[in-house]
Amino acid sequence: MNNLMNPNLIQFIICPACGGDLAEEMECLRCSHCSTQYEIRKGIPLLFPPGMNLDHLKGEEELATMIKSPRLSSKAQFSSSQWSLSKLEFWSMVEDHMKPPPGLFINIGCGYNRRFSQFEQLGYTFINFDIIFEMLLTLQSESGAKSCVAGDVNRLPFRKGIFDYVVCIDLIHHESKNLLPLLRSFRELLKPGGTLFLEDPNAWGMFQMAKSIFLPRFLYGFLRSTYHRFRQSTHRPAAYEFATNVWQVKAMLDELEFQEIEVHPNDAYPCISETGYRLYRLLSRFNHVREYHNYHYRMSATKL
Repeated sequence: MNNLMNPNLIQFIICPACGGDLAEEMECLRCSHCSTQYEIRKGIPLLFPPGMNLDHLKGEEELATMIKSPRLSSKAQFSSSQWSLSKLEFWSMVEDHMKPPPGLFINIGCGYNRRFSQFEQLGYTFINFDIIFEMLLTLQSESGAKSCVAGDVNRLPFRKGIFDYVVCIDLIHHESKNLLPLLRSFRELLKPGGTLFLEDPNAWGMFQMAKSIFLPRFLYGFLRSTYHRFRQSTHRPAAYEFATNVWQVKAMLDELEFQEIEVHPNDAYPCISETGYRLYRLLSRFNHVREYHNYHYRMSATKL
């Protein structure tokens, strides 16, 4: 595999250090303003800003490794199936709100998600963005992803006001101390009339609100890490992860002047047993429970 970048990407990306234009030079990109140079590795530009948090990158790489490891217990397998169903619900929400092609998508924190191919087949342009190079390489080598960019979500290396759709799945709880600036940066990427599609673990989830809402954050973090060490969990959250508050995020989107902010109901509920799921299904006859007390919340919002 050579190091040639998809030539179409150059019109969308900028220098994460200063926002300047980038020019391709052999197997790298160089900023025309600050002269910072960025590697192109196997066709994927590595647009990491100078001075980024390398400990955070290491933590994300460890999480990426855990995602690939098998879930062996029956509870874990049930949760995994619910997780997959929740993603089907998410992409169904996207399909219900998008306009006919052409249109420009970006999936921020795309992970191993291969849904991009279905949108490309319909005539949309789709950019996959993640901090983990190996995830992007997998999408490229195994699924034919044509447009992949590696970088830091806190310094998004993309031009403002060019995207029709910004997709972000299960990412913002990794940056829970930086929510408002992060959501503002998502808004800046969108064209007027563009749509943000957001999903994240929910602090007000039925089976987690007692911990993530009513326990002090430092105590919750300590108890969670102690539990996973004791259980020798193969799939454990990073210390900096913390479930986001569905009402808080909705209020932030309103503060950022998003319009048509909608919280969508969920049927799937990951990270519980089958018995717990039966209880959820009983209570989720109330739509409010399906919208605000699921493991995830799903939102769409429009920039006007």
